[in-house]
Amino acid sequence: MNCVIIDDEPLAIDILTKHLKRTEGFKLLKSFQNAFEALYYVQTQSVDLIFLDIQMPRINGLQFIKILKYPPKIIVTTAYKEFALEALEQSVVDYLLKPIPYDRFLLAVNKALELPLVRPSSQNELQPRGRRYFFLKEGHTSIKIVEDDICYLHGDRNYCTIHLQTEKKYARGNLSHYGNQFSKESFMRVHKSYFVALDRIEKFDSESLWVNGDCIPIGRTYKRALMDFLSKKML
Repeated sequence: MNCVIIDDEPLAIDILTKHLKRTEGFKLLKSFQNAFEALYYVQTQSVDLIFLDIQMPRINGLQFIKILKYPPKIIVTTAYKEFALEALEQSVVDYLLKPIPYDRFLLAVNKALELPLVRPSSQNELQPRGRRYFFLKEGHTSIKIVEDDICYLHGDRNYCTIHLQTEKKYARGNLSHYGNQFSKESFMRVHKSYFVALDRIEKFDSESLWVNGDCIPIGRTYKRALMDFLSKKML
């Protein structure tokens, strides 16, 4: 896995660098002492995993995650406990408190290895929805999933079911991890447990919508954004 460290403390960078050198399967590409400098690099290079501090100048770690359109896997490394819930809501792999012992570091990176790598094509922004794709790990192989074949995603804790037109694929990882890979113009979260492909919606009412013949509940938190979108499609 190609890794980047973003931390404003040189000592923290040194410790993580030593941990990575001890661990097979991980390559440190670069380290940065503020997130602003790292932003362009992360968005233009093949980065699989970021070790990210939270309290940093200019852009803090949580702001940095929200800026990234296609964030890679992220392990938060911080001295502060109070940001854990907000960070986990951003679908980070793990939340490590400094000072970070090697055994705890190893647990976190092994968790990152177990999660499937979802990396959109670099040309996604120039292609119609039907041409976008990613590879999903299935056993010892990785299979191609074409975005246009996806009807909706259903999350259940740390697992996600990808409902295609004619079959289902099961993946390890939470719903946000997968749903956030897709463009907001094509997919929308409509419930805490569901992301739907907007062009697959067949009908709807105030409480539910139907995709590929399945009834999906509309969550109260997501209802307004969904109805605003659907109202623009009314004749």
